[in-house]
This record gives sequence, C-alpha cells and structure tokens, in this order.
Amino acid sequence: MKHYIFADESNTDKSRFMLIGGIWVDEPTYLQVIEECKNFKQSNGWNENTKFNWKNISKKTLSQYLKFIDIFFKYNLQFNCIIIDRKEINLKENINNDAELGFYIFYYELLRRNSKKDIPYYVYLDRRSNKQKSRGETLKQLLQKDMHPVNKFGFRTTDKGKNIKVLEFVNSNTYNLIQFADLIMGAIGYHYNKKHLKQDASSHKSEFAMYIANKIGKTDLIFSTDKKGYKNLNLWLYLPNKKLAKK
Repeated sequence: MKHYIFADESNTDKSRFMLIGGIWVDEPTYLQVIEECKNFKQSNGWNENTKFNWKNISKKTLSQYLKFIDIFFKYNLQFNCIIIDRKEINLKENINNDAELGFYIFYYELLRRNSKKDIPYYVYLDRRSNKQKSRGETLKQLLQKDMHPVNKFGFRTTDKGKNIKVLEFVNSNTYNLIQFADLIMGAIGYHYNKKHLKQDASSHKSEFAMYIANKIGKTDLIFSTDKKGYKNLNLWLYLPNKKLAKK
C-alpha cells in the first residue's frame, strides 16, 4: 500500500522557533480526504485549488478555516513536526557552513524518525527557493541510505534506509494536506514564539490556535512529545546536544 507524506516549513523568518512538519497518510485515507476537501471548497463556491494558509486567517475567513481543519481531525490524520530553537542551533555552523544544507538535514531527521522501513513513501514538499537545485535528490538519497550521526566511537551507523519512491517539490495550491500542515504549524509557531501574548496579536489567529489545542485536550500548543506523539500531533523539540547527521 502506498503511503504519502505532505510537508512544509513555518516561522523561517527571524522567529526563535522554526518548524518543519507534515502529514503522514495511507493511500485509501488520502483519497477520501482529498475528495472531501474538494467537496468542501466547491460547496463554498471556491475553486478546488483555493489555498488555505496561516497568514490569511482573519475575521472574515476564520469560520471556514475552522471547518477546513476539522477535516484533518475527522480522518484522524497524523501530523509530525520538528521544532528548532535558533537560539540554540545555528544551521550554518552545524553543517559544513551551509545553512541550506543544515535546513534539509533537519528535514531528514523529521522524515527518518517518523517513517517506517519497507513502506513505499511518496513525499511531497512545499516548493521553496533553493540555492542548489539538487537539495531534493540529496535528501532522498540520505533517507534511502538512512545515515545516522557519528556515535561516541567515531563511527557512523547505517540501516537499510527508507523506501522513498518519490520526493518532489510541489505547489501547495493543489495539495490540501500541505495546507493542513501549514495551518497546524502556523498555530504551533504562534504559541511557541509567544505571538499570541503580544499586544497586537490577531484574535482570530489566537482563536484558531486554541481551537486546535482544545481538539487534542491541551491548554496550549507549547509541548514536546515522545516518538509516539500526542493524539494527532507529534511535536519534537530538537535537543541541541544531539549531533546532526552529515552528508
């Protein structure tokens, strides 16, 4: 059976906490979800390629955004996320003086940690500008080799790797599950970066973030889970004392 991963990143500006996350889903569930998203958008008079994203949550759009994210919970989808504290981790310093490569190594850590062996994965990442066009292929190769950080003896351990059939950059306008990831990460980043506590905080974004927190029985979205996660959300706050894998 095919499995899909739809991933994106958030708070890549000057915010303290940056997030990379995505939705893991099997093919039968995925087909049901995209059909419901299509019907939901059409019932509201929107084109099926209408994009839902965090920055567009407002008084006018909030009610529809809440109904849209309800589809995520209706199908009990799994969201996995890695949270990077940029006060503790400098992407450029960690990986060969290459911040972009450092960013994709975190992508590797997220995908490796949350993917199983011997399952065929089709991975779709929201398109972004890369200095090197080969970043996607490098990430795919790392996952297939499954290279681990150097251990205390100075050796790198390797496993069979993940069965990555496809890894592509895509336009999130046509991928509803990337839009789910964008909205959930926007809410998590809003809480983690304490933006909801600022005087000029958007009451509508604050309400959306609390809606998600209430859905999983939490008072806020500032938490970190073990590998199994917490209900639909698995939030992994990366510990800076762990060495990153290198190419």
